[in-house]
Amino acid sequence: MQLFPHSLTGIRAFNAAAKHLSCSRAAEELFLTQSAVSKNLQSLEEYLGVKLFTRVHQGLVLTDAGTTYWEAIKPVLSMLADATEKARMLDPDHAAIYLGVQATFGEKWLMRRIGEFARRYPDVVVQFAPRPGATSERTAFSAEIRAGRGTWNGMHAHYLMGQELFLVCSPALASGMQERGAAELLRFRLLEHVDLPQMWDRWFSAQQVRIYDGRNTQRYERFSVMISALLAGLGIALMARCLIEEELREGTLILLVEQPMKTEYGYYLVYPRDQYPSIALERFSDWLLETCAESTAC
Repeated sequence: MQLFPHSLTGIRAFNAAAKHLSCSRAAEELFLTQSAVSKNLQSLEEYLGVKLFTRVHQGLVLTDAGTTYWEAIKPVLSMLADATEKARMLDPDHAAIYLGVQATFGEKWLMRRIGEFARRYPDVVVQFAPRPGATSERTAFSAEIRAGRGTWNGMHAHYLMGQELFLVCSPALASGMQERGAAELLRFRLLEHVDLPQMWDRWFSAQQVRIYDGRNTQRYERFSVMISALLAGLGIALMARCLIEEELREGTLILLVEQPMKTEYGYYLVYPRDQYPSIALERFSDWLLETCAESTAC
């Protein structure tokens, strides 16, 4: 008797299709085309001599034979995945991640939490490098944490945090305000990052203030420098909370209002679509998304 009487690709396609009840979602998981998944399922059904799915308008429904077969192969596939993972982790290239990180996000948020990942996965080495300011679609890293709108050609992008911006300033500057309304802000210098242009225009428009002309806006190329300017009382900024957690906790910066402005700009974990993620990257991605979901700084 053959160890694997049918192609493992066909069995993996069946497992993914049974899990999602969708050929398109199975294709996304396996990095295959939808047509390839369908052909693999058809080939497996022909080999077994039974129908595994009923095709319906909404997707797929497992037949009785399909359900029986899936329940039988799931523990085998799980054991095979565990054995494969252990073998792959013996290769140093699969146990290391070369991560490009937007500098301020890395310093202010990620580095304060990465110790928990190291304790959970001591066999995975994460090597950090500041990401250059270039906007190239491709990456020389295993993965990157990029700031942007989440659309890069040829790249998977998983949203992390940062789409909500808050009005922030120093307590000393806030004490000089007569009130905290939109019109009062025009008396002060407004700080803005060059990668987030026109955010003040959007904020004032949302407050139905039409007299903002941008003349008292000061622009910065680095968030870290802009945070220093805020601490020095030089103005007011729209900032993501994840960049100023420590300052808010210590009271050196405060939120002028609790209500944020939602934007399409945020931080994303990015890696190439044509690069199958290593076990180490899968672990890091799962941990990072879980940690971001639990964070109060989103």
